Amino acid sequence: MRFRMGLFYGQPETTLVQASVGSLPTGKRIARSGELGQVHRMGIRDDFLAKLAALKESATVRKAALLAGRPAKVLTTEELAKGHPKVSAIIGFQATVYETRMGGCFGWFWLTFTTVLCVAMFYGLSRGSVKVSGALVEQAVWWDYLGLALFYVPFFLVGFAFTIARYRVELTDDMIIVRWRILPYVGWTWRLPVGDEAKVSLAFRGSSENDKPSAAIVVAAQGKDIDFGAFLADDVKEFLAGAIQHYYGEPAAAAVSSPFIPND
Repeated sequence: MRFRMGLFYGQPETTLVQASVGSLPTGKRIARSGELGQVHRMGIRDDFLAKLAALKESATVRKAALLAGRPAKVLTTEELAKGHPKVSAIIGFQATVYETRMGGCFGWFWLTFTTVLCVAMFYGLSRGSVKVSGALVEQAVWWDYLGLALFYVPFFLVGFAFTIARYRVELTDDMIIVRWRILPYVGWTWRLPVGDEAKVSLAFRGSSENDKPSAAIVVAAQGKDIDFGAFLADDVKEFLAGAIQHYYGEPAAAAVSSPFIPND
């Protein structure tokens, strides 16, 4: 009856509802509200930790797969005889040698940009419009040109490393020797003694190209391994890895054994 009279006199419908809620003790309302908020926060925290653990596990599995890599595809005799247009082969009696050049687009761009900038700087130095250590050099002398040339040497070496640098892979019965030369006598050499067998794979060893992991050629033998060629073209890496594995033979673990058929 009171509810109807309220409607007749134009009172809001929520008056009694508010009164009933307001009749609850204030302390209980605050405590219940705090419990619900705490449960909600704990649920969000648990979801976040679960997603973080899943991401961490996924990254660990992915990294392990990249490090393990995949075995090299062993080239057949026909594929080896056909060769690769970017790889030269020298087959001798005691050793087989494969050579290839880097020749990446990034390297040529870097080398071209460095050359143009270097020429512009030398021209500006000769015209007296270049500052050295904050001071304008109006009349350049020989040591100014020498200092500028030495400054650009590292930049040219980076360009050479991605353009004219060459890999030389020498295979013998007991040793594999990999030489990487930016210029004659400038570079690195890797040596790996080979025992009964060698395992060749394409696996990640820390190098990245365009923010993507770049696989290197990994040769393992007698508990040791070497890796090289991470920035070679993919088809070149496939050919070199397959050629190395062909030379040393397929590993015993990967070879498929024929079933034994006893003689009757």
